[in-house]
Amino acid sequence: MASQNGLAVQACDFGQLYVSADFHTWIPRDSHTTNDLEAVTFFGNRILVTGANGTALYSDDGATFVATNLATTDWLVGVTSSSSLAVAVGDNAAIYSSPDGARWTRQPSPPGVGANWLLGVAYGAGAFVAVGEGRYIASSANGTSWTQRSAPVGLAASESITYVAYINAASGGTNVLTEAGFLAVTDGGKAIFSADGAAWQKISSLNSTNLLFTATGNTGTRLLAGDQDVHLGTQTGAFITWPDQTGALAPAAPLWTYYSSLWDTNQLDYWLGGASGMLVQGTPTNALVNWQTPFDSPRDWLWQVTTGADLYLAVGDNARIMTSPNGVNWTAELVPSTNSVSASNTVFFAVGGTTNLLLAVGTHGSVALSPNLYYPVTTTNLDGSLATNMVSSFGLIWYPIPAPTANDLHGVGVFDSRFYLVGGSGTLLSSANGTNWSTVAVPTATYLSSIETYSNQLVIVGDAGTILTSPNGSTWSQVAPLTTNWLYRVRSVNGTLVAVGEKGTILLSSNAVHWSSVPSGTTEWLNDLQMVGGTCYVVGTSGTVLASTNLTTWLNYGTITSKSLYGAASQNGQLVVVGLEGAILRNQIVPDLTPVNFLSFNRASGLDVFLVAGQTDQQFTLDSSTNLVNWTTGPQLEILSGSGTLEFFEDTGVNAPSPIFYRATLIH
Repeated sequence: MASQNGLAVQACDFGQLYVSADFHTWIPRDSHTTNDLEAVTFFGNRILVTGANGTALYSDDGATFVATNLATTDWLVGVTSSSSLAVAVGDNAAIYSSPDGARWTRQPSPPGVGANWLLGVAYGAGAFVAVGEGRYIASSANGTSWTQRSAPVGLAASESITYVAYINAASGGTNVLTEAGFLAVTDGGKAIFSADGAAWQKISSLNSTNLLFTATGNTGTRLLAGDQDVHLGTQTGAFITWPDQTGALAPAAPLWTYYSSLWDTNQLDYWLGGASGMLVQGTPTNALVNWQTPFDSPRDWLWQVTTGADLYLAVGDNARIMTSPNGVNWTAELVPSTNSVSASNTVFFAVGGTTNLLLAVGTHGSVALSPNLYYPVTTTNLDGSLATNMVSSFGLIWYPIPAPTANDLHGVGVFDSRFYLVGGSGTLLSSANGTNWSTVAVPTATYLSSIETYSNQLVIVGDAGTILTSPNGSTWSQVAPLTTNWLYRVRSVNGTLVAVGEKGTILLSSNAVHWSSVPSGTTEWLNDLQMVGGTCYVVGTSGTVLASTNLTTWLNYGTITSKSLYGAASQNGQLVVVGLEGAILRNQIVPDLTPVNFLSFNRASGLDVFLVAGQTDQQFTLDSSTNLVNWTTGPQLEILSGSGTLEFFEDTGVNAPSPIFYRATLIH
């Protein structure tokens, strides 16, 4: 992360790039790459971003980023700048310099570094400092000629210095935690300091063995963070460490892996960024820091998502059930810890049902029901009068029932007005009401993970390539296995059964008896699939997303995460995917052509202020004209809020034309 003059930037993996004016509303920007973005800094008012395979971007407004081609495969994992020179460092001892952030030149490797990675670079006190593997340190006055510096006593020869920052803020203290200078951290849990980048000392007050990835500071404190570690260096020269086991320092930073940190001079807060999009705000209070997560996102694994009554429903670890009307705004629903459900020991693997009853099922035979019942809700109108409306509890209120089996349950199906559950050890249960369950005999004891209705019959798939079929839900036959791979999920897609699973397996059938295998082009586990807008999308581990318009030829689309994806659902042309550590991804596959409307427009203090309304995830350009004939294409905007509104500010310039007309042009 980096911030300056009220603008914050986050550089992330898979080319993801976000900007924010308040650290709360983060707007994605086009980086023109899917390479991992590793570092970001400000070069004057220009934003510089570097990353994998020689990726280098720059932007002067935080909206449009320009990609430059360094013609190298070097990963550039650190970047910094003086007032006149930018320097980036990376693998193969790479050092690149640039006078403007657009044109880069590789410099000779510094002495003594060998082929080691350089992992960080900082500028301050008239010097550049680069650090890296093998406790390497070098400094330079011009970014070209480098001098190797001695690592302080106490660092192991194999220890990597993972990050370095210059903190240009001194409060007049007498210890290195309040002096201006270079602060660096290592993968051995150590911190080192130098006032000038030449002479270094180990900070003895830090007591850690975890990997540290980032460091920052303000006028009186220093912040270090890494793998399950957050440390605050105080004016006394000591470190306070979170999480504090005694609870005396609560609220503490969540136990997490943090890769980036910064001190925001506008809001006067610390910010920590880490794995799975974790963002934590730290507010200094009475010489301590009170930590909070402004985005209260559950990080539980989500195993399946489905739709019902215009709602998305996702289920996962810790008896987690989440609902969303639009794929944007999600609510964690309360599931009582009673009968078969425990908040700490229950994992819901599947959710499904009818328009009258939903079932969430999981470990140790856990079952929770959500009936479509209506309850009176009384609200107070603006004039003080009361109004009573009937509101459905469908998907919102859940009732755990006693476990009908001790085996794990992994799939929910409906056939001929009956509910079916499948799970471990060949478990198959049947019920007419979702409450009273009976066991159905099947010719296998393998783990059954998915059940689907197809052409007046039921199909079940599971471990070891198991496929079972039944015309009535009572009598079951086993299909000769085509593979020994686990078939994790089966879906009916446009008149064809598609089963996906282990080692990239994809099987197709038109009758549930005869199956054929098609190449997927991947060996990742494939976990779920969904047809949207004439294209079938399959999701799997390591962020795998495959797509096909004919179910036989598959393209690997890649995705914006390396997190494993386990469930997929769709409504209104939107695809929603869920997975590891609470990951929820969405994509409006079928464009929403509802016109964007201007709600209001004002011109004040040299700014044009627009308030527009449309549909979530709609993209459009704000075009302008002085004569309604010749139009100038304006900035590309996107409605990200669940409310479907967007407020946009634009500088009118010195001599704003009058009259001027605006239009919103949808991007298809």
